[in-house]
Amino acid sequence: MKITKVTPILGQGNICASWVFVKVETDEGVIGYGEGTRHAGPVIAEAILWLASYVVGKSPFDLEALYATMFKATHYTWGAIFSCAISAIETALWDIKGKVLGKPVYELLGGRVWDNVRLYSHIGGGSQIIRMNVDDGAAASDDLGAIKERAQDLVSRGFTCVKTFQAGRYNVTEGNSARLGDFWPNMHLHRNDILATARKVEFIRDQVGDELEITFDAHGLNSVSALRLAKALEPFDLLWLEEPVHPYNLSALKQLRTQTSIPIAMSERLHASTEFAEVIDTDAVDVVMADVQWCGGVSQAKKIAAVAESRYLPVTLHNCNSPLASIINAHVAMTLPNLLNMEFMDPDVPWRDEIISEPLQVRNGHLIVNDKPGWGVDLDEDALARHP
Repeated sequence: MKITKVTPILGQGNICASWVFVKVETDEGVIGYGEGTRHAGPVIAEAILWLASYVVGKSPFDLEALYATMFKATHYTWGAIFSCAISAIETALWDIKGKVLGKPVYELLGGRVWDNVRLYSHIGGGSQIIRMNVDDGAAASDDLGAIKERAQDLVSRGFTCVKTFQAGRYNVTEGNSARLGDFWPNMHLHRNDILATARKVEFIRDQVGDELEITFDAHGLNSVSALRLAKALEPFDLLWLEEPVHPYNLSALKQLRTQTSIPIAMSERLHASTEFAEVIDTDAVDVVMADVQWCGGVSQAKKIAAVAESRYLPVTLHNCNSPLASIINAHVAMTLPNLLNMEFMDPDVPWRDEIISEPLQVRNGHLIVNDKPGWGVDLDEDALARHP
């Protein structure tokens, strides 16, 4: 069997704006679907097209060799764009392999450790704002009534962990903290923002009770703000503080870890097992966070988890992409002995379940994966075309 064609497919998505899929075709008619969604989707699609010549004509079964070939081809341009493009192609190859062998991908990765995947979702921002327009969504991220309603909903549906964000994260303040996506030159939080954030987290704790875990995503602050925020949040016994500083600022990260009692989680923005190993070996991280669509694909995610396991560190999977990404990540998650949980976009865009061949099955805060070959679902390209 040989790969004959690699085609990127874009669709309108959620937080990352464009979902980025890939369709890999073979000379025996077997088709595999993968995903490399991240910000700047159209650029990733072009990178997929550029990489296609390195895999066309090759066996889709030679996953390690094809990853190494694509990685080497990007030697001078390695980074987020090409890592996601490789992830898209690599995950499609796993789909093909599973379909040919008649096995779900998790069986090819060592089999189930977990029968299903424990999920966490957002409160006070993140996916909570998707169902609203921008202004209403931004207001809801700090509105106590909206947060209370969200907490009651998540608890009633069996979620055992939530993630929240800075107060005012989605609003322009005095120039030092800005609306999501705006220019944010110094990554600084005012004292008032820190105090407001602590009040927000305290309110969330009151709503979800003592049994639910709370995590916090800072998205990379400067060292002063990260330390002050950590000190303000210590009374609330967080499961983790995510990306308190930039993931490549290892000295600042290691210093912060010695200054706070909150476990540090890193980092959705890293790529490949080599980058994760460097962070882990600095003793600067307590929870390892990887994204199968961003880190280079399934094989890299498994290697990252193995490095973490060798240091007795738990793993959580970042997942803010499409429903196919949720399925792909879940196949990996089910095979990880050191798994904590997996991120889940809830709510999502209204057409989420239209674009895959069967809807996601979420019960009691867990994602259920079927036992069909490959990913167990295919993309509906006609449905995707209705949401360009």
